[in-house]
Parts: sequence; structure tokens; C-alpha cells
Amino acid sequence: MVLLPDPAGPYSGRGDENFDYLVADDCDRTLLEAVARAGFEVSARYVHLDNVDAVVAGLQCEAVLNLCDGSGRERDGMPGLEALAALERRGLPYTGSRAAAYAIGSDKVAMKERFVACDVPTPAWQVVTSADAPLSPELLARLPLIVKPRDGGGSAGIRLASVVHGEGALRERIAEVCAVYGQALIEEYVDGREVTVGVLDTPRGPRVLPPLEVRFGASFPADRRIRTFDTKWDVSSPLYNDFELICPAPMSLMMRRRVQQVARAAYAAIEGSGYGRVDLRLDERGPFVLEVNPNCSLEWSDEDVGGCAMLPTAARAAGIDYPTLLRELLAGAFRMRRKQREAQGMRQLVLPMPSISSTPSAVSSSRSASARAKSLAARASSRA
Repeated sequence: MVLLPDPAGPYSGRGDENFDYLVADDCDRTLLEAVARAGFEVSARYVHLDNVDAVVAGLQCEAVLNLCDGSGRERDGMPGLEALAALERRGLPYTGSRAAAYAIGSDKVAMKERFVACDVPTPAWQVVTSADAPLSPELLARLPLIVKPRDGGGSAGIRLASVVHGEGALRERIAEVCAVYGQALIEEYVDGREVTVGVLDTPRGPRVLPPLEVRFGASFPADRRIRTFDTKWDVSSPLYNDFELICPAPMSLMMRRRVQQVARAAYAAIEGSGYGRVDLRLDERGPFVLEVNPNCSLEWSDEDVGGCAMLPTAARAAGIDYPTLLRELLAGAFRMRRKQREAQGMRQLVLPMPSISSTPSAVSSSRSASARAKSLAARASSRA
């Protein structure tokens, strides 16, 4: 079963998050056709925020390919965490991120805080709620900067004008972003190569795929080579798909290892699970992590390489064809569910208590057994 967000759902998103779901629907159809060609018996169910619980509760299937990557009623109006909660209640194996990583990955500031805590290199940043907020002198010294919504997905709120070279343009862009999205993330603009690294969970731990480079076309100004909203969603824009995906990205062996090491650390920092994509910028100083995308796109087309998402493209470069990738994701869903059940079983473990005695040593022993039981339960809970 493939679980998809319903483009006809009752809620609308903020600004750009009212996506052109005709484009998204084309992507969904392409993916479903690819899944069928891969040899899977596939059916799709579309869900929105008001029916996701009922639909998931009624599913009759062995596993779910979960493609619900929304951010809720207050943001894009689509299910994300809500779908994960419904799938957990239903107890079905499902692909992709668990709730903790998904929640962190939906908030750029939460991700940044994790990166800093785990010594993952990331561009300098500040979050503000208005254009007249005090700005960090250290950040202003790093102009040019880029302004993004704190919690937008799909490059919502990101334009070529998001890259600013002076304080006046910076405050103007902050005002525009805050008016629609509430909070703006100001970040050092790393003027270098754009690289992304896919990560797949395996029985031996996360597997880091070959780095993929986004090579921008002539429509992009030399000082603003970024994937904007128009790049992904506006088919009438000259920026739309005006880029090339190169995988493996050309770089030295030492740099490739460094990029993959940093990507692995970033994925671990947000407690990544299932699969994901780590987006980085690379300049003469080395790699800087922009964000981790849990449940990143999986679109694939055998005929149109430009219609392929980055993770399957990187997997192909690693020798993993699309049918095998899907099998790996589904195997991971069953593996994760099995681990959860084992952890739940350990939490329900009841240790036999010693016979009650009035002697101080027996009382001490009873307390020690109770403490050991609590400790065992706590360790099991931490592994869940």
C-alpha cells in the first residue's frame, strides 16, 4: 500500500505551501507506475488531516510505503506527523522516518541546534520574527546571507532574491518572509557547490550513498545558484529543472570521504531512521550541512532522467536499481517494526520478586531488584 497526501484536502497552506498539486500529482503517478514496474502489487490511498486516522485504521496490507511528507494544519495543511501517529497506532510496518526525526527535520532551527550540539559543520545563522529585530554583527560580517522560512518545505518562500548582499535587502526580505511564514532563518550563504548525500538504513547501520552534485544551468545568476521554489514547482519558470544531477559528484577521494562523514554525522544528529537526504554546500573551507530531509522524494522515471529524485539517482550510482531500492526500504520497514515489538516486549518484562523477609538484608535485596527492573525498563525504552 502506498500512502499519499490528498491534494484535494480541506486545508490550505501558507504562501508557497499552497503547492501546485498538479505537478505533485504527476510525480505521484510516475512513482506508482515505477513501483508497479518493479514487480510490486500496489494500490494507493490518499489521506488528508481529517481522515488519515480512519483510512489508516482500515488498511488491509502487509506494509505501507509512506509518502505523506506534510507539516500539519498550521503550515502546509497536509499530514506528516499525523500519518506517522496513525501508522504507529495501526501497528503496520511502514517505510521512512519515525516521528522524532521527522519532527526535527521539519524545523530548520531544531536541526541547526542538533548540528551545533553534535559538532556538525553548518552555516552561521540567526532566527528572527520581524524586520526590525536586532541582527547579529558577526552574521552581518558574513554577507552575503540567505533568508528562508524557519519551517518551510519544498523550498517554499525561497527565491533568487533570498540571497542578499546588504542590510537593506536583508531586512526587506525578512519582512516578506515573516509576513507569510512567521519566522525567518537568516543563514550565511555558502557560495560554492551544492551537494546532497542519500542515506539508507541497513541491518548493519546507515549506508551513505555517493555524493550527488546539483549543477545549475545558465538561468541562475552566478551569485545565486540555489534551488528555489520556482526551480521545483513553476513549470513556466526558466529556472524549472534548469539543473543537472551529477552522481558521483566529481571530487577527490579525501573530500568524498569527508562529505560522507559529515552527512552521516548530520543524519545521526537528528536521529535519522529509514532513509533521508543530507543537503550540503561545499566551498574551499569544506562541507557545510544545510539540512536533513527525512522521507525525501522517491520519484523515478526510466525514460526521463530529469524526472528522477536525488535519492534514487544516488542509489543507482551505488549499484542499487529502483526495484532493489524499494525492496530495501520495505525490508527496513519490517526490520524497524520488529525492533519496536522486541522493545515493547522488554518493557513488559516482570522480574520475580524475592520472598519477603524482615531482615534488613532482604529489604535491601528487594529494593535492588526493583531498581534493576526499573533500569532494565529504562534501557529498553531508550532503545525503542
